[in-house]
This record gives sequence, C-alpha cells and structure tokens, in this order.
Amino acid sequence: MPTATEVPDAPPGPVRTAYGLALPDLAGAAHLLLPARGGETEWRVHRRAPGPGDDVETGAAHVDAERAWLGVPGGGRVLIERARRATTFATARALSDAEVVHPHLASTAATVAHWHGRLALHAAAVVAGGRAWALLGDRGAGKSTALYSLVRAGLEPVTDDVLVLDGARALPGPRCVDLRLPSAEHFGTGDDLGVVGTRRRWRVALDEPAAGPGGHPTGHPTGDPGAGVAAGVELGGFVHLAWGEGTAVRDVPLERRLPALLDALALRLPPPDRVGLLRLLALPAVRLTRPRRLEEVEAVAAHLAGHLHRLSAQAPPPAPPPPAPATRAAAG
Repeated sequence: MPTATEVPDAPPGPVRTAYGLALPDLAGAAHLLLPARGGETEWRVHRRAPGPGDDVETGAAHVDAERAWLGVPGGGRVLIERARRATTFATARALSDAEVVHPHLASTAATVAHWHGRLALHAAAVVAGGRAWALLGDRGAGKSTALYSLVRAGLEPVTDDVLVLDGARALPGPRCVDLRLPSAEHFGTGDDLGVVGTRRRWRVALDEPAAGPGGHPTGHPTGDPGAGVAAGVELGGFVHLAWGEGTAVRDVPLERRLPALLDALALRLPPPDRVGLLRLLALPAVRLTRPRRLEEVEAVAAHLAGHLHRLSAQAPPPAPPPPAPATRAAAG
C-alpha cells in the first residue's frame, strides 16, 4: 500500500514512447503516445505528495550530470535522476498520466536529451515532404495554433512543445496539441482540461501516423513499414513565426539564425552538441509573417504547407530511418 504522501503508479500496459523515452508508467495516457519501436531509453515516472523534506517552491533550479531539480509549472518540484532512470513529481495534487505526458514530461525530455548529447528545442514540428520542419517562436507566437492548422492542412505532427533532435532526426513527442480558447472555438474542437501548468488548455488528441501507399507511414515515404514519425524524421529546417498585417514567407538571414536557435534551447545550459547546433545553421530557415486573425489561419497554413513541400523537394532524399533495436535499459 502507498504511504499517505505517495500516489500509486499507473497500471502496467503496452509500453509507449515519446521524446525517445519508453514510458511504462503512463498507460493511462497511451492514446497520447506512440508504440515503442525499440532503441528508446526506458524511463520510470513516479508521483507523490510533498513530504516534510521537500522544497516545492518553483524558484531555484539545478541541473548537473546526474540529476536535476526543477520547478513544476503551477506549483511543485520534479526530481530527474539519471542513474535511476526516473522522474519523481512532488505536487500538492497528483498529476494524471495525461498531465504528465503533456506538458510536464517536457522538462524530463529536455534534461535526458542533454545527458544523451542531444539538442532539445522549445518548438513544435510537422512533417512536409518527408522532412520535419520546426516551428520556432516566443511564448504567444502561436506555435500550437500553427501546428494544428498545418495538421488540418494535411501535414503530419511531430511534437507540440519540445523538439528533441537525435543528430539530424526529429524524435516524436506526445500525440496531442493544447490550444487556447480562441483557437479551440475557431476550430470547433478541444477538450477543456482546465488549468494545467500555468494556463487553461483545450486538448486535441491526434491520431497515430496514417499508413500511406504500400503500408508505410505517410510521414516518411521510404517503403519501410516501420519508418515514419515513430522512427524519427530527418530535420528539414525551421520556420520562425511572427505576426504582421499580411502573409509572407521569407528566408531568415544567416546572422539571425544562431541567436534564434540559442533562444529556443529548452535548457538554459551550454548545448551538449555544439557542432550539431552549428550544422543546423545550414538548413533552410524561413520567417512566416501572418495576421493574428483566426479567420485567415487556414489560408496561411495552406500557403506555408505548400512552401515547405517545395523546400523539401529541392533537398536530397531523406536518409532512411535506423532499424529498431532493443529498448535500452540504461540512460548512458
């Protein structure tokens, strides 16, 4: 039996994955995760109420080579431990599996990515032309609305909040997008979750990647039935989101690309793969300027989707995804 300060873990079920992590303790949110293919790092998730020794104020944060203490948006603390391959949330109210998966798993995703030498960005991402395109922007730039409008325009989602890059591959995040009320009302969709983290959210669960001709997922047309978003998609480039009176897509000057990438790092630490970060500067980067008016969001999405398809067609064919090895039992 759990003690008074513990919350029982979710019942066991088929292992699902996000951000390159196999997550056996989040069976209650399996519909928001993809099936594990193998090669993911098994990661445990625990939840408990704050104990006498817990400092649950969200002020100080600490990350080193073995553990991280971070604040939980909305109140509480999260301990991320490399050796135990585990995350423990200490919050006054127990977080549900769905709340852990999104948005609270993002801090674990970014921290473990850092330990693995991977880059993690605050970004949404979609697949166009067999390549992943990251959507960059400050808070309030409309990343989630842009993501969902592109999904409605026929593109495959990769992630809503944090983009983890394994070399040139974009790893999939949770299969959902959290909208704000105006966007939810405009699209006529979204379950009202109330306040999760720091804001009220209207959640849209997204289907698993669809199979295209030949049985392969549409996100990565290689002919490999195991390929697609679940295996990671080669990064094609970046879309910098901005507001303006009209709709325009223009190249981002090279000198503005590095500051934007540094601002987008999910952890305010020196990037673990500096060479990889510099290589990202060679990828296409465009600035999408569009009006705030939601009645124009579908036309903007169609315009951007077409542009991304053209950019993908100009690049060499994406590399095939790696084979699916056994799930890793150690974080490395």
